[in-house]
Amino acid sequence: MADLVKLNDRFEIDPAQPLPDFDSPSAKAYACKDGGSTDVFALVCDPKVPLRVEAINGLKGFPNHNLMRVHDHGVVNWTISGRRMPVLILDRPRGMRLFSDPGQVIEPFTDEQLARGFLTPFVATMREMSQRGVTHRNIRPDNLFYSDPTRRSVMVGECVSSPPGLYQPDSCESLECVMADRTARGEGGVLDDLFSVGVTLLSLLTGRMMPEATDPQRMIFDRINFGSYACLVGSTRLQMNMVEVLRGLLTDEPRERWTIRDLELWLGGRRLTPKQVKLPPKAARPLAVGGGSYENVRAVAHAIGRNWNTAADLIRGQDFDNWLRRSLGDETAVESVNKVTGGANGIQSAPKEEDARLVTRVAIGLDPTAPIRHKGFSCHIDGVGPTLALNFNDDATRQKVAAFISSRSVGPWMSVQTRSKQDLLELFSKFDKLPTFLNSTGPGYGIERVLYELNEDIHCMSSMIEHLYVTDPEEVIPALEAVAQGGNRPPIPMDRHLAAFLGARSPDIEERLLRPLGNSSDKRPAIDALNVIRLLARIQTLSRNGPMPGLCQWFVQLMKPAVNGFHNLKARAAVETSVMKASESGQLGEILKIFDDQRAQQRDQQGYARAQQEFAHCAVQVAQMNLDLQNKDSLAAELGEQAAAVISGVVGSVGTTAIVILYLV
Repeated sequence: MADLVKLNDRFEIDPAQPLPDFDSPSAKAYACKDGGSTDVFALVCDPKVPLRVEAINGLKGFPNHNLMRVHDHGVVNWTISGRRMPVLILDRPRGMRLFSDPGQVIEPFTDEQLARGFLTPFVATMREMSQRGVTHRNIRPDNLFYSDPTRRSVMVGECVSSPPGLYQPDSCESLECVMADRTARGEGGVLDDLFSVGVTLLSLLTGRMMPEATDPQRMIFDRINFGSYACLVGSTRLQMNMVEVLRGLLTDEPRERWTIRDLELWLGGRRLTPKQVKLPPKAARPLAVGGGSYENVRAVAHAIGRNWNTAADLIRGQDFDNWLRRSLGDETAVESVNKVTGGANGIQSAPKEEDARLVTRVAIGLDPTAPIRHKGFSCHIDGVGPTLALNFNDDATRQKVAAFISSRSVGPWMSVQTRSKQDLLELFSKFDKLPTFLNSTGPGYGIERVLYELNEDIHCMSSMIEHLYVTDPEEVIPALEAVAQGGNRPPIPMDRHLAAFLGARSPDIEERLLRPLGNSSDKRPAIDALNVIRLLARIQTLSRNGPMPGLCQWFVQLMKPAVNGFHNLKARAAVETSVMKASESGQLGEILKIFDDQRAQQRDQQGYARAQQEFAHCAVQVAQMNLDLQNKDSLAAELGEQAAAVISGVVGSVGTTAIVILYLV
């Protein structure tokens, strides 16, 4: 039997008791106790799928309506997988899931069951979520549970274990969301949730889930041309009061879609004449794009986005200009296209190498509420981050995201938005600085930095510590200590992911600490290790999470070339002793001080320079002596002549002195 796993010293999770009926697409459910209570269960999430942490925090203390609430969340050591895993603690439904299989058929709900058991409590839930600024984005028939064994009421499942809209069937998404890539649907708004409510109501009325289209793109064009209500409801027979609410919720024009207030009034007994489907106006003649023929502005925008590699020639042609300015008869669309392209002159003067950017901007002008489409990547701007996080190891995804960022399409898109720009300013500011990060190739920058700038809550994906699920810079040093204590150390405790993670998450990590990483022009011994220890020492100082002896010992080994770089043997021995002593403290900063001692290094360099000079001087003298010794005969003659001269001089002096003395006597 597996041991119980504790979360935050409160919740006990039992790995031996899976609850598959409560699984989410990217998470597995397990039995959990809160003290003696079993009213909760644990959802162990896939670490590769980003959580909606901002939504989790926004829903704290949520009242008990009919939403599966998050009571707590955190990270645990999950023995089954042998790694650390994110966990959510959620309300445990007292009943089962309504649709456990896409093909399942249930007894259709009556009007009273819909009103009392689902809509009334859920409208209160949506109003509370709206006031908190949180969207659900996970409303669909197979995410509904009975709140009690008697099946009188229904609760909506969780919405935070995966990016918004990721697992939503296309039929449950509004047109603005379904036109985006699945991973890039974005947070959306309350109107997108209300559309999902409409589709869910239709399934409860018919007792079956909507079948998915065999050709999703064909279905999108059908919904554009004929309206989502007509495509989804089809020939289904409905009571008039249900037609009213469904037409209100499934309209494709967001300004015409029912609001929470409209639903509240409908539940209160107000009845209105069902809204007629409002279709996009048709042009006087269709426009041919990529082998298809399209009659309205939204269909053309979607078609040129999908045929981006050939659409530039079409846009520059006279047919498109005539269609836009004469056949379409939509001055708003003309004005928007002119705004983002510079008008007909701007289109014609755009260089050939900017074709993809031109197509993107024309599509934005034609359909400002649609996703931004660039080189086959269709996204809402808050969906770019999740796309990169989910598929970072895929080369094609990285290239698509990099191309999108380099296109600088967010600014033109913002210029044609009708909603308040205040809520877009932060995102625009973030995207505006991303090209700088992307174009810097060193560690701490590049596409890795983009990943962490756009995903503020994902864990560090460095291969060294990914299994430890590190989400905060304060956790980095303990994680590296665990790696140091293990038996499979990488060459150095730093890589591009870790550097980018620290650069994006820690405001105290300055550019001067990141830029030297990977600097190949600096040839000093152990310079890479020195630059890394300087960065990590700063993190350890800021985190204040205690001594890390294993990590320090790791750096003792890495800094050996720098120790051996001291030329004076006594100085080298002293430095080695100091490094070992500093490592015992477990503080990287103490080791760094030794190698940042410029005076000691200067003294060693100066002493080495003097020694080199003395050596060179001695070498010259030795060379001269060797040269002299090679000519012994001439040396002997020269020495003999010198000796004879000295001796004769001495003899002459002695003789002269003797004669003088005898004369005086």
